Amino acid sequence: MNKTLNNTRILKLSRLFMIVMIVNFSTSCSSISDNAKNFAYDLEAAAKTLKSQEIGSEFVINFVPIDTEAPFTILIFSENGVTFNELIEKGLDSLLVEDLFPQLSYIDLKNRATSVVYQNGTISFTTYYRRFVDVNTTQIINGKGDTDILVKTIGVGPGNISDEVLLIELQ
Repeated sequence: MNKTLNNTRILKLSRLFMIVMIVNFSTSCSSISDNAKNFAYDLEAAAKTLKSQEIGSEFVINFVPIDTEAPFTILIFSENGVTFNELIEKGLDSLLVEDLFPQLSYIDLKNRATSVVYQNGTISFTTYYRRFVDVNTTQIINGKGDTDILVKTIGVGPGNISDEVLLIELQ
């Protein structure tokens, strides 16, 4: 009888431990974030606000990168993608482009819309923004710390994913 009580206690403790572990894992996974995801969520808020407004309306995103002390570069590629030479032609430092391209070799940058944030030698990327924003040309934003980014509707276009076309500028 004593052995059965001990086994029951162990099972209850094991079950309680498993529940705590599952809750802890779920909570920690939902809080995992990176610069690209944070920027995409900011763009989503801007797009939701601007969708019902007139062309030319503006919304300011206050982008806060994970490292608020280090400079960052945000690249937003259109559906047409981008090449190494195009990034250099658009004014991106060639050393940065040389560092970026090998790290992004698993993404087909020539045929894919992607948002990339580069900070401290680390790249984060997402295509999530494509659900609510179309950009017609590659956008490049350089900043440091809390940075205000102006998002402005420039027209309504024939986007494959959304009908909003946004111009994004550093404010």
